[in-house]
Amino acid sequence: MRVLTFLLTALVLSGCATTPQGLDAIRDQASREAVSTSRSGNTLIREAESLAGDAKAQETYRFAPVLTAEAAESLAKARTAQSKGRADDQVRVAALASVATYRKAMDHTLIARETLAPSLAHLEVLNSIRSETYYPSSYADVTAQLNDIIRTLEATGAPASTAQSQRQLLLNMHELEVQTIGFVNLQQIRDRMQAMKDANADHLIPRSYGTAEQALASAEDLIRSTPRAEAEIKTQRQAAKTATDHAQIILAMTNEILDADAGNAEALALRTERWLYNIAVALKYPDIRHLPMDEQSRLLSEAIEEVIQR
Repeated sequence: MRVLTFLLTALVLSGCATTPQGLDAIRDQASREAVSTSRSGNTLIREAESLAGDAKAQETYRFAPVLTAEAAESLAKARTAQSKGRADDQVRVAALASVATYRKAMDHTLIARETLAPSLAHLEVLNSIRSETYYPSSYADVTAQLNDIIRTLEATGAPASTAQSQRQLLLNMHELEVQTIGFVNLQQIRDRMQAMKDANADHLIPRSYGTAEQALASAEDLIRSTPRAEAEIKTQRQAAKTATDHAQIILAMTNEILDADAGNAEALALRTERWLYNIAVALKYPDIRHLPMDEQSRLLSEAIEEVIQR
């Protein structure tokens, strides 16, 4: 509702200066018909009030704001003229103008909904992923563009007049959708990658950092091309997260090695040996610490495979 209120306010404030095609003709026709109609002013006011309810239900205030405002003003004039005891022809003129304008607003709303269906559907997507929360300025820009198109369409009554501007709007909406999906899914990973880069990871651990960077880039590319591929994005996000986790571990270990000196170098080596030895103990494997660590790893892997195949 808040989004709709924003749209309506912007439309009314900036759209009333443009007179829709055919509005002057409606006023002239109302003046002529008021002389010949057999319906009373009171009957016409009730008809206009009924149409006002229909127009509200069809949201003409959103898609035909100028026409809707004009119809409401004419209805108000008819009520005022009646309450002041003015001649019934004055009441009929205003009421007839209101009736005709409400009808035109409803007819135009059908055209607008059909013409703007792609943009309206994309706006619903942006609302569902809360783009307004994450990128309020960009969201305000695309809603302002949509308002401009609605105003243009109401003024011209020609769907073709909005074709180019709607194409651009859809491109901008896609970009905002990509930004939002990217932020929700990848921003934490982006921040971690930037922190590692600030810590010189691209030079200290180029292979691990490069792998994480590539995984993140793949996720970014997927979101840019197909931001609604939820399952695929989830998979790519997990791959990027795993690669980033690995890079952080390797960076920490690398820094630990670089910071080592003669006093703690042996402790680091023994700690690594202990990790393999713990696995051997769990497997009840003979003590093989006298072997090189790559050989220990190979033998323990074979032992694990045997356990799995039993």
